[in-house]
Amino acid sequence: MVAIAEVLSPEVEAFLRRRAGVSPAQVQGTIVQRIVRSKWTWVALGVILTAVISTTILLVDIMADRKAENGSKIPGLNADALWSSAVRAWPTLLFWIVCFILVDRYKPQRLLVWFLALIWGGAIAIPASYYLNTWVGEQMAVIDAMSGVAAIRVAVFVAPFVEEATKACIIFLIVVVDRNRFSSRVSGAVVGGLAGAGFAFTENIVYYARAIVFGSYTGSAGDVAAAVDELVFMRGVLTCFGHPLFTLFTGVGVAFAVASRSKIVRILAPSAGFLMAAFLHMFFNWQVSVIPTEQVIFMILILAWPIVIGVAIRVIISSVKQGRTLAARLRGYVIVGWIPSNYPSAFSKLHRRAWTLFMSLWHGSVIRTWILQQRVTELAMLSEAITRGTVDYGGLSREYDLINEIQLITATGGIADARGYRPYWPWQAKKYRGLVKKPRDRYAIPGAAQGATIAPLKYSAVDPRWTPPT
Repeated sequence: MVAIAEVLSPEVEAFLRRRAGVSPAQVQGTIVQRIVRSKWTWVALGVILTAVISTTILLVDIMADRKAENGSKIPGLNADALWSSAVRAWPTLLFWIVCFILVDRYKPQRLLVWFLALIWGGAIAIPASYYLNTWVGEQMAVIDAMSGVAAIRVAVFVAPFVEEATKACIIFLIVVVDRNRFSSRVSGAVVGGLAGAGFAFTENIVYYARAIVFGSYTGSAGDVAAAVDELVFMRGVLTCFGHPLFTLFTGVGVAFAVASRSKIVRILAPSAGFLMAAFLHMFFNWQVSVIPTEQVIFMILILAWPIVIGVAIRVIISSVKQGRTLAARLRGYVIVGWIPSNYPSAFSKLHRRAWTLFMSLWHGSVIRTWILQQRVTELAMLSEAITRGTVDYGGLSREYDLINEIQLITATGGIADARGYRPYWPWQAKKYRGLVKKPRDRYAIPGAAQGATIAPLKYSAVDPRWTPPT
């Protein structure tokens, strides 16, 4: 029996892949044609256009002057205040970007997915939450409008559900477009965390700018710089975990659903993740709205930060388990002889992968080595999904493509295992390259290095005498 890719028509194969949620066959054509045909191109354009429109509407609103009930003018935020606030809010965003990208190492998301998560949280979820919270607040302020509790009601009972829902939309959008992006719980945590980090970045800018403008127009405000610095410490340092942590739970819930065969789990896991995010958000807002500042700092240190540290440790453990899963699935391909025996250990340890990528600067191609690491990881994760039963018959053709692509990459500059390799000076290139003419991690495929086409993979033939028992 030949490989599935040679048996099925292109239309049937495309349908099976789409139903299984695996990557489609490589689109032929020029770079421009492939970009135009890619669904990610249009998703990115739609998100960016929506972000530009939403941010413009929000800026026009918050920069406009308003009249108070007593007739006095409430100044809007100005460009200088917003820019100064962005400078203060940027370090917190950068910290979370680095943390989540470092965790997402075995099968990192596309740069586009990271970007979409950030821009959605910072430029789409914020305007949507701003107007929804304002509208609901107006409805809740009809009774006891002057009691001083209307804003607290919104912060505790409305904002958590509204904001977590708007941030979670990008998680579900990515799953709908390509659920293969969520190959583990780490993937869900990273996408959700980045969406929350983007949301917190824009929210911090607005809060800092309000403090700056209020201090500038109020003579009794005291030391404005000190007040702003205190706010930056509270929001940008002490409670910087807020939005990334909350939305992380929704992402993990979605990742659980994608990796499960059970319809009940696929419904309950995202719901449970969202409710966990909303209730944690609600509890957090209640603390900062009702409890005095001194006590809030104490409770955050003894209650909130231990939870954050526990979640961080759990995410790191999940990343380590992801490496073990990768090694286990690659051993299956080693047994049948489709990949070299050193692949499981070479691709399941992050320090080995980093060293191999570094050595490819001298002994191979950095780009090809990077692509090789991504393809081998995708092969292992695909095998895990097939084993779990979340990917069916449609995943076999993708498996077929990956095996052949891996063989081709290793024959054209990709390095799988750089043990024993060392960097060298340019004038030593001839000497050192002569010592690694045939690296042990490459297949000896006749003619592949000269650009010849690799023969397609064939599965073992079925003996016609093997019939069911009578």
